[in-house]
Amino acid sequence: MGERMFKCDTRIRVRYGETDQMGVAHHGAMVNWLEAARVDWCRKAGVPYRDVEAAGFNMAVVELQVRYLCPLFFDEEIRIETMTEKFTRKLIHFHYRVLNRDGELAAEGDTRHLVVNTDLKRVSLSAELMTRFLAGMRPDA
Repeated sequence: MGERMFKCDTRIRVRYGETDQMGVAHHGAMVNWLEAARVDWCRKAGVPYRDVEAAGFNMAVVELQVRYLCPLFFDEEIRIETMTEKFTRKLIHFHYRVLNRDGELAAEGDTRHLVVNTDLKRVSLSAELMTRFLAGMRPDA
């Protein structure tokens, strides 16, 4: 499977502990926000991440890139658009757009994941999980 196919929106409010003394979100908080958005993406695609783990699989992060464009602030509700760039049984590439309260692009990011088993060995998602993901990613789903 290729190009951007399934997109979901996740809303997150910047918490006090994620900011510096000036009330600006710390760059490290972005990693947790992208993870929360990715877990939400799986749920909205019809396969809660808990089901992926219960089947003996994990999506190990092997690459993370973030480009910060403008600050985010304490108590600001942000929106993260998460979409797949590539989704195969062995490799998943997510793209993220983080929008501030005014809808302006505050950051963009990408993560790449290898499918691994509980021993952290590279494997392929089961046909059953792949079928569930693909069904949930259909435009009419």
